[in-house]
Amino acid sequence: MKSLLALVTLVLTTLIFEEKAREVASNARNACGEAADQAREATKALSNKVERQPLISLLVAGGIAYALASIIPSRG
Repeated sequence: MKSLLALVTLVLTTLIFEEKAREVASNARNACGEAADQAREATKALSNKVERQPLISLLVAGGIAYALASIIPSRG
């Protein structure tokens, strides 16, 4: 009788864990979708800004490249 009770408990525990795993996976999919939407919106906003002000965008990109080049050590 104890082994039957243990088996039923194990099955119920497995079902609970499986349901929680599905819930976590669903939440992860939703979060990933939201992050992708936000990335698309940010990309669109940045593209619009670059189209409106190309010279300033080039200067900013050059400044960032210069800063990164001075921070990252050379391999030579």
